[in-house]
Amino acid sequence: MDMVPVYRPKSDSEALVVAALMQAHGITHFMRGGAFSSMYPGTLSTSLNAQMLMVESSQVDSARELLANFLDDA
Repeated sequence: MDMVPVYRPKSDSEALVVAALMQAHGITHFMRGGAFSSMYPGTLSTSLNAQMLMVESSQVDSARELLANFLDDA
């Protein structure tokens, strides 16, 4: 399974919402850096605690469309 980086959330709470959005729409994903990020809570401004939404390559377009709608409504 080839995973592609799609989005870097700005906070832990945004990461949770984005992951839930992907799950609700059946998009295969994982949040790279999610476990390490919980060791150093707070803003995700450094490479040490940054998270990245990774999506299966065949579902990247769907994931980006969902994210665009989500971010436009935010």
